[in-house]
Amino acid sequence: METKHISVELFTIPQAACDSNKANWTQVGDMVKNQLETRFDKLVEFGHIEFMSSQWFDNQKVQEMLEEGSINFPFVLVDGEVASADKKINISKIIRAIQVELQQ
Repeated sequence: METKHISVELFTIPQAACDSNKANWTQVGDMVKNQLETRFDKLVEFGHIEFMSSQWFDNQKVQEMLEEGSINFPFVLVDGEVASADKKINISKIIRAIQVELQQ
């Protein structure tokens, strides 16, 4: 039986250089990745994508969602579906979305 892998993508805006007292998005992404890997081991493939990066332009769906105004930064997709789109990253919502995907 093949193991199912869940794609988790964190989409953020680039970090402002003057915001050095706060955790940057790379650090937040690393924390989220570590929490998910601790909980789900190798079942999760995590990616952090910044607005206007080459990876950003590879994803037409998220570009359209932003243009439509249906999403704003930061947001997280789990297997292509919005799992968290609050003003802060909501790890509980991400975990619930992963659990739903694993049950399918």
